[in-house]
Amino acid sequence: MKIYFLLTASLLFGNCSKKMKTDDPAVWQKIKIDFSKIDEVGLAGTADGKVAVHYEFCIPADEKMWKKVRKIDPTAQKSTARGRIGCTKNEWLILGMTHQKNYRRVLFDLASLTFVKKIEENFWE
Repeated sequence: MKIYFLLTASLLFGNCSKKMKTDDPAVWQKIKIDFSKIDEVGLAGTADGKVAVHYEFCIPADEKMWKKVRKIDPTAQKSTARGRIGCTKNEWLILGMTHQKNYRRVLFDLASLTFVKKIEENFWE
């Protein structure tokens, strides 16, 4: 019984001592999306007309970087277009959407990548 208590206590208190990862405010500043209009499942609009919010960003035209993006964001699609964001000829335009699980964390993790300079809303104009 004493061993069980010690094991349980060490597991509980051991987890409490780990530091929680804090979000870097500078990373959030790279995301140019109005989160106030998006609900918890990643949709915006009125109750009878909710839609996903689409976003875009550029990455260097490199397969390793593309794989990192896809690992974070399963909605990501790559394009050779420049997009409104203005990707260069040496970059790929990446398109994604908020209608996915933990969309805020996905956006934060994408913006945390050093090669992602900014993420902007895509309006499909």
